[in-house]
Amino acid sequence: MLPPTRLQLRVAQVALLVRLALLFLLELAWVARGDGLGALGVVAAAGVSYLALSSPRVRVALMRHPLLVLLDVVLVAVVVALVGVDTPFVLALATSALLVGLWLPVAPGLLVVLFTVAIDLVLLTGQPIDDAGLVAYVVVVPAVFVTLWLLGLAIRRSGHAEARAQASLRDAMSAAATSQERGRIAREMHDTIAKSLQAMALTASSIPHHLHRDTDVAVARARELEQDCTLVIAQVRELMGELRTPVAELSFSDTVAQVVDEWRSSTGRRCTTRLAPVDVTDGHVRYELLMGLRESLDNVRQHAGRCTVRVVLEAAGADRLLLVVSDDGAGSEPAFVAASPERGHFGVVGMAERMAGVGGTFRHETGPGQGTTVTFEVNRRGLVEKDQREVVA
Repeated sequence: MLPPTRLQLRVAQVALLVRLALLFLLELAWVARGDGLGALGVVAAAGVSYLALSSPRVRVALMRHPLLVLLDVVLVAVVVALVGVDTPFVLALATSALLVGLWLPVAPGLLVVLFTVAIDLVLLTGQPIDDAGLVAYVVVVPAVFVTLWLLGLAIRRSGHAEARAQASLRDAMSAAATSQERGRIAREMHDTIAKSLQAMALTASSIPHHLHRDTDVAVARARELEQDCTLVIAQVRELMGELRTPVAELSFSDTVAQVVDEWRSSTGRRCTTRLAPVDVTDGHVRYELLMGLRESLDNVRQHAGRCTVRVVLEAAGADRLLLVVSDDGAGSEPAFVAASPERGHFGVVGMAERMAGVGGTFRHETGPGQGTTVTFEVNRRGLVEKDQREVVA
């Protein structure tokens, strides 16, 4: 048997609480007319049932042995027999039918409901009932039992169907997140480590050539190789730190300034900034923007030549922001950039994929002798669909 859902537990507890309240009111009425001792047993039975169902230990026992619900039916039936089946206390059996539907599988549940109806009919045999009462207690009451049992069964099945749907959705979201994470790690490997390793390979391949012609150049290349190895180690550590750090300590504009300062220090190039105090509340968006910024600055270092670089961060509406990296360097033919993946270079494609993954847009504008401008535009709170779910919740 599947574990109970929250809806299933809640309906069961509400049903027993309603039973308890109803019987308490009837108990007061019986006490007022001096005949409340018998009804006191029904109130006690309802109270014990509700308190038992509220106990985690009892819920675990019901999960393992659902037929324990039959004890509730027997207990209520005994008390109803004591006070009379032609009294309103017969409604307690109707509540038991609902509980049977909520907790028992179809076959045993049907048997228990039939047992409940049989108890009702047997108890009626000793009661003087007129024709109108006969229809009510022989036809209507058993029909109510069956209806409430079917209602409980429907609630239980609906709860399990919803639980399965939620589990499937979680699995699908987990698979999508895993695929997205793989793509992100692949981009990080290309944007940082792969490029450094490529440079190391070129440097290493030139050392044997220079050993026979100019040992000083060979020594310089070996030192460059050593520096590149140190750089790769730092990049790997940085990547691991990014993957492990769930929350950023600095504001987004301060972090952008920090990235630019690091780039200035490592390249010796000029870079002016105009950074509005725009923060990014979504960690995924923040990460992709920063990695796109690093990739853009690295492209300037490799391809722009002597130039001035400018980084701008500004708001673009209530929730959107613009991050622009521009230079007045050599620039490139747009067709040449578009064909970069064919040559094994995926930097521009990777930046576009980053923005697409967080619901943003990416523009790459360049031309020979006209420099290059890269623009990232995105909702700082993440995907629009995510915001809508938060509003609904």
